[in-house]
Amino acid sequence: MRIATKIKKLTIIIMIISLVVGYVMPVAASAREKKAADNKNSVAGSGKSSSESSLKENGKKTVRVGWHEPPYFIKDEYGRWSGYSYEYQRKVAAYTGWEYEYVEGSFSKLLQMLKDGEIDMLSNVSYSEERAEYMLYSSIPMGTEAYCVFVSPESKDLISGNIESLNGKRIGVTKGSIQKDYFLEWAQTHDISAEIVELDTKEEESIKLLGKDIDAFVTVDVYGSHEFAIPVCKIGYSDYFFVVNKNRPDILTDLEAALNRIQDENKYYDQQLNDRYLKNSESNRYLNASEKEWLSDHKETIVVGYQDNYLAFCAQDKSNGELTGALKDYLEYAAVAFENSRITFKTVCYPTAAAAIEAMKNGEIDCMFPSNLTSYDAEQMDLIITPSIMRTEMDAVVRASEKKEFLRKKEVVVAVNKGNTNYDMFLADHYPEWKRKYYDDTPTGLEAVADGDADCVIISNYRYNNISKQCEKLHLTTVYTGVDMDYCFAVCKGNNELYSILARMTDVVPDATIHTSLTFYSTEDVKTGFVDIIKENLFIVMGSIALVMFIIIILLLRTIRAERRIMEDEHLVRDLNKRVFVDALTSVRNKGGYNEYVKKLQNHLDLGEQFEFAIGVFDCNYLKKINDQYGHDKGDIYLRKACQLICKVYEHSPVFRVGGDEFVVILMNNDLINREELEKLFEKRRKEICEAAENKWEEVNIAYGFALHKPQDKTTVSEVAKQADKLMYENKKLQKEHK
Repeated sequence: MRIATKIKKLTIIIMIISLVVGYVMPVAASAREKKAADNKNSVAGSGKSSSESSLKENGKKTVRVGWHEPPYFIKDEYGRWSGYSYEYQRKVAAYTGWEYEYVEGSFSKLLQMLKDGEIDMLSNVSYSEERAEYMLYSSIPMGTEAYCVFVSPESKDLISGNIESLNGKRIGVTKGSIQKDYFLEWAQTHDISAEIVELDTKEEESIKLLGKDIDAFVTVDVYGSHEFAIPVCKIGYSDYFFVVNKNRPDILTDLEAALNRIQDENKYYDQQLNDRYLKNSESNRYLNASEKEWLSDHKETIVVGYQDNYLAFCAQDKSNGELTGALKDYLEYAAVAFENSRITFKTVCYPTAAAAIEAMKNGEIDCMFPSNLTSYDAEQMDLIITPSIMRTEMDAVVRASEKKEFLRKKEVVVAVNKGNTNYDMFLADHYPEWKRKYYDDTPTGLEAVADGDADCVIISNYRYNNISKQCEKLHLTTVYTGVDMDYCFAVCKGNNELYSILARMTDVVPDATIHTSLTFYSTEDVKTGFVDIIKENLFIVMGSIALVMFIIIILLLRTIRAERRIMEDEHLVRDLNKRVFVDALTSVRNKGGYNEYVKKLQNHLDLGEQFEFAIGVFDCNYLKKINDQYGHDKGDIYLRKACQLICKVYEHSPVFRVGGDEFVVILMNNDLINREELEKLFEKRRKEICEAAENKWEEVNIAYGFALHKPQDKTTVSEVAKQADKLMYENKKLQKEHK
């Protein structure tokens, strides 16, 4: 009985416990799920709380990455993303399949979050042994950065370039950044004693504290601004890397594999990103103290020697004795390109490049142009060559009857101008097996080709218009050699500061300025003078002299009148030449220039050459409406603003105005590779202009379309242009539907 009672009580207790457990466990599970969901959303940028990146339902790995300041990460007002590190991370994702969750913050805050496991990866991190203890570095760097000391434009004592003026000043650095260590090491080397102020704000915000809470700020050279921060000196350089949380070696393994594959794809990838986002930084527009001292010692003047009769690059204008050609426009831009200096350029003309080099060695000039010497050749001549400022295709002028066979010839005799060291070195580098014969000038060399004494003359494609009439008369034509020539400044060995100044100019003078100048001056025709007329009509003149003195006097009088007309016509010819290929309203090439360019492009395709290019067609909307409502002068303003935008975005490509409201761009090389990014940039800037416009004619409303020609395509240039035109009209239709 007692046993039965005990069993009954035990059964009741077990039932009660079962009921409690059955109720509590679902509640606890629900609480755990809720907590996990809360943790999932607790990190800024929706990062994961676990140190393990989650695998989404599609099986892709999600990596939490830090997002910090421009130009490494850029978010425009329309919500579109770009930037050096952003693009690099997208390239990594192309090989890893990763998806990113971005966590925004200042650089110092993101470093701490990486250490704490709140993010998995961070970009643009310089190496230090301290950091290596709690983060994993990629073996391949993302790039190299320079560190500068920036000061306020109002700090006159610091702007002077005297680094001793930093003594006793408050020097700002980003908290946790490597710049602090670099500055302390630099300060110790230069015996500078200053107070370090660590800031936990974004770089762009810290710079605005200059002249207020801090006297100077140390950061990467890309953050300069003529409004807030002027660079006074560089204190060091460092590679920067992707870094990964110490507990995520799996991410580092995938990252290393991707970085190696990016190197296999394009070993210059980081340099291309640098050119796109970092090259034209404000700090490049400031000369340093030693460069300014050189200019001061030379009365702010650089004496440039140049080769005569070398249009479109350089020549002496016979009407006034001054420099003309693309070099003239380049120097005019460079003279005012630096924020802290104004440079005067004095130019001196020489008959040949060799004569200019000799004058430079004698101390008559500071530098000479053009030069295309290799580093070895320059060393043998005790010269230093700057980075390229102009580039040209090199053509071979050959007999028209041998155009197709020329490139297959085993033995070639090339006619070369005496004293032209540029062409000599070009042939030595690219065609050392060709036999060279020397002539006094280019016309004599062309006659030698026509007579069969030589097989070709090498010439820049920009110089062909200067000899086109003689080539036509002698039945000569051109063949592209497939090689381009760079033209640079040359300075004497040891003239280091001048070299530095000239090298800086290559960064601050836009490629578009040079391209436009070369296009314009390539249309300048060979000038015809009195002596040329006499040579062509020598038999008639001599016969007239033999007949009677009276006829001689008449001929002299007629010649004088004819010479006056010729001088007047020369000015007219120059103006007409400009109009032949250059649009008077926008200064880009016109329909005639477009047809000529397309013809040359098609010739390359007809010869079996395979290359990639794209054609963009742009149509300005509402031009007729603006002309009718506001007048044609306002319509001209509307067209010029549209053209300026196109030229600025596609600055490495030729732009043509082919109709009243229609423009064409032909993309090759870098602009072709970056066409998608450039299209986004074009749309961004177009909207910015429209928003800032106060009048309808100051807006830019453009429909556009791009068509691509791949190397294996059989389409003609005209067919590609028609496809682009069709896509443009489709774009115009979409714009009207969404208006």
